[in-house]
Amino acid sequence: MKNPILQTAIKSALLVLASMPISAPAQVADDKHQNSPSVIPAVTSDELNKHKVLAEQNRKIIHEAKEAVLGTEQALQNLEKNDNAAALSALQEVSKKLDLILAASPGLISATADIEVDIIDFKGDALAVRQKVRQASELLEHGKLQAGRMIVDELASELDITSVNIPLASYPAAIKDAVVQINAGKVKEAAQVLDKALNSLIEETEIVPLPLLRAEVLIVKASELEQKSDLSKEKNRDEVLKLVETAKEKLKISELLGYGGKDDYKPFYQAMEDIKNDVHTEKSAATWAKIKQALTDLKNKMTPAKK
Repeated sequence: MKNPILQTAIKSALLVLASMPISAPAQVADDKHQNSPSVIPAVTSDELNKHKVLAEQNRKIIHEAKEAVLGTEQALQNLEKNDNAAALSALQEVSKKLDLILAASPGLISATADIEVDIIDFKGDALAVRQKVRQASELLEHGKLQAGRMIVDELASELDITSVNIPLASYPAAIKDAVVQINAGKVKEAAQVLDKALNSLIEETEIVPLPLLRAEVLIVKASELEQKSDLSKEKNRDEVLKLVETAKEKLKISELLGYGGKDDYKPFYQAMEDIKNDVHTEKSAATWAKIKQALTDLKNKMTPAKK
């Protein structure tokens, strides 16, 4: 079952991307790229995006859980300094924080203490991905493993959202055990208990392919644009189809980067072909729904948690 915190994180990431403007169609000067989509999402600053998503996720952190982890770390440091009194004081506060969490949510299995967001984004288009893959393959075939690995490491475009969670079935008991050990004068044993407790924190990382998010933003904008009446039908259709083609390009990048196989993308590509004929017809609403559902299914399938 997917972590609800991480599922909310994906929705927040999508909102961040959706809130950014889409650039106006660019003039294409190179005949080699005449068929390339000219409308792209203006997602230009990785750090800006990272901070926006992280700001959204910070609201999902349970304050008492974060304080409990920090308190445990402080207690361990106190023991290393032979300050047993300070360690006991810190652990008493940790127990209080954990009791508050359990009192508020008795059935809670784990409590989110921290969330980290990392963005890895390959900047090239589908052609650039193919070139990099070919280059890496040639290097690997000639035994140049490290050079090939460096290129392969570039081939990712994803949002990694990692949550650090306290296992509530064991962590509170470990804190109480550490207190007992300190009171018994077994400082070394207490430190080992705290170290083991900190190592028991559960990390879960949801990998969200950025091209999928960008494609979803474009499809939403395209479906909304079709409903606007301030453009001629011909111009409106052209703009809608440009957005659809750009979304298709994003999906092709996602496919080439290995976020799923060809068969995973077929329903989406087919639905996108259908909309070309259904724009401004009675069938358009159903076709847009089909596209969005295909993309949702694809996104859910392509966002497994890292082990």
